[in-house]
Amino acid sequence: MKIYPFKASYPNMDLIASPDSFFDAVGKEYNDFRNAGFFCTSPKKALFIYRIEGKKIYTGIIGSNEISDIEDHKILGHEHTITEKEQSMMSLMLLRKAMIKPVLLAYDAHKAIDDFIRNFVMGHKPFFSIGLVHKNEKHTLWAVDKEEDIELVRSLFSKHILQAYIADGHHRAAITAMLVKKNYLHDNDDDKHPGLLCAFFPFDDLTIFDFNRVVDITMSETRFIASLSVFFDIQLLDHPQKPERKYQLTMFLHEEWYSLLWKSEILSVYKDKKVLLDVDLFNNFVLGNILNIENIRSATSVRYIEGVASMESLISACKYPRTAGFCMYPVSKDDVIHTSDARGVLPPKSTWFEPRMKNGLVIKEF
Repeated sequence: MKIYPFKASYPNMDLIASPDSFFDAVGKEYNDFRNAGFFCTSPKKALFIYRIEGKKIYTGIIGSNEISDIEDHKILGHEHTITEKEQSMMSLMLLRKAMIKPVLLAYDAHKAIDDFIRNFVMGHKPFFSIGLVHKNEKHTLWAVDKEEDIELVRSLFSKHILQAYIADGHHRAAITAMLVKKNYLHDNDDDKHPGLLCAFFPFDDLTIFDFNRVVDITMSETRFIASLSVFFDIQLLDHPQKPERKYQLTMFLHEEWYSLLWKSEILSVYKDKKVLLDVDLFNNFVLGNILNIENIRSATSVRYIEGVASMESLISACKYPRTAGFCMYPVSKDDVIHTSDARGVLPPKSTWFEPRMKNGLVIKEF
């Protein structure tokens, strides 16, 4: 990885009475907030150690990553970008002239990098820290701004991190790379290596949650369960439950919970496939074969509930007649890596990575 220090903008907390309200609004109001003086700029170029403390502690490094790492397939994604979202992101980037949230990149941990982060945090005071009430989280930043420390981190990433995987920010990465390459965006601090604002977290520090579905049913419940029984071994459950392993789904339908196990004859058809996901099978057999949904990306009869949401959220979304909720087992790290390495893509809404970074906390201006 080719990473570089940069001058970051960050919130001026003297002017922010409610951090939760500020960060909720900054995505839409960034230009107005910037013009009103709500942001400070770091005095020196730096890399930044970033820690999020909530239900779990996540620690990574934020830097400016050279665009060529995308072109050279050192940064790999696992999602198709959507044209409408690309256009929206392009408009925002050109209006803001800034990346207001890093692209979240996952990498295989390396001991030398882990040791540097741990020793730096123990030996230095953070320059910025903020608590958010709504999510009960603390966000902390340390500036790595001494030349010898910066060069050490850059050397470690260059030697040991040969691949990184986009966990969140596919559209930000694609549009920023395109605009920089075509000279629509220029770094304003004389950096000869304009690039992406990226937050690198080791895979072990990330959590991959499930992404669940709520689907409108176009037939009677009895007929729908009969149709499912062609593809699944079905068992009635006595309480709400998420899947306990791959190739198991759970379903909420008409106030009842069911366990759905893919039949062995279905799985045997794909025995030579390196990556076989529940969501692929679900899209093919349940949405396609049973419900005749041809274009999953545009289907209004399918809605998505992120796995960090409560089970009550999924149940509440199924309050209408003939609506079923499906819980998926989380996609594994290995499946993400294998798919990305093969230049493949996961189906839409397959993964929900934590942590989720805040708009406006660390900004890279162009």
